Amino acid sequence: MSTVTDRQSSRGTRLPVPRVAGLAAVLGTWIFWSGVFFTGFGWIVTNNVLVGAVIATLAAYTAARPTGGRLPSLAGPVVIAILGVWTVAAPFFFGVPRDILFWSNVVAGALVVVLALVGVYGVVSGTGT
Repeated sequence: MSTVTDRQSSRGTRLPVPRVAGLAAVLGTWIFWSGVFFTGFGWIVTNNVLVGAVIATLAAYTAARPTGGRLPSLAGPVVIAILGVWTVAAPFFFGVPRDILFWSNVVAGALVVVLALVGVYGVVSGTGT
């Protein structure tokens, strides 16, 4: 169900940058806690806590201030996309066994990348609000 504020006109729909950033914040929170939930061990847990906290914080800031605020509006989504790529690569880098924590990082990181790139596109194209 879309609302009038979600539509630009019959020419196309507006990209809901705050909504995709909010979803990225939720995924950042998931990444933050995933090492604890899946009883991980080693550096991947520390990595997930730090990276998940940064993703959640930047994404929440982007959702709250989609026009930029103190940060340029493009900075948040770009950094979030980079951290999402790192989240996908981290299990390979740290040699995590291919168990549920491995796949949690890969899937959550890939979703963060997709959401961040949608946010980047919304900011660059000027269709996100």
